[in-house]
Amino acid sequence: MKDAVLHFLEMLRALPDGAALMIISVLPMFGIRGGMTASYFLHTPIPQAMFYCVAGNFIPVPFIFAFGRVVKDIFKKKHIFEKTIQKLEQKAGQNDEMIKKYGFLGIVLFIALPLPGTGAYMGTFIASLSRLGTASAIAAVICGMLLSSAIMALLISFF
Repeated sequence: MKDAVLHFLEMLRALPDGAALMIISVLPMFGIRGGMTASYFLHTPIPQAMFYCVAGNFIPVPFIFAFGRVVKDIFKKKHIFEKTIQKLEQKAGQNDEMIKKYGFLGIVLFIALPLPGTGAYMGTFIASLSRLGTASAIAAVICGMLLSSAIMALLISFF
């Protein structure tokens, strides 16, 4: 991930550091993990980095909540995207038991853990399909993002 983050930072070097962190954090391949990694190379103070990374990572959340199910249904009807949607539903289904069992906390932990396939995009998609109300689900997503940025801040502080 380090090399990819450095490559993106090179492309974004004309932008202010905060904007670069937001752009990296909004990208699904990086998310908060990539943004916080970039903040290390930019020597951004941790509280400031956490703010920009969470803000950037939050940008798609309202859209995923608003249109996630509709887009899923439309794409599922198109045979080109059918396999991709099935993979997303399978991934969501694998974690559905954790979400049902732990609810709010399950979504927070799913988003917060720095593991492949977790993060705000998938966590928001799962939360949008869960039985939690929209306000609770969005609060869980934000808490997960904050915890994720804190975990990454702790990890990068060791370097």
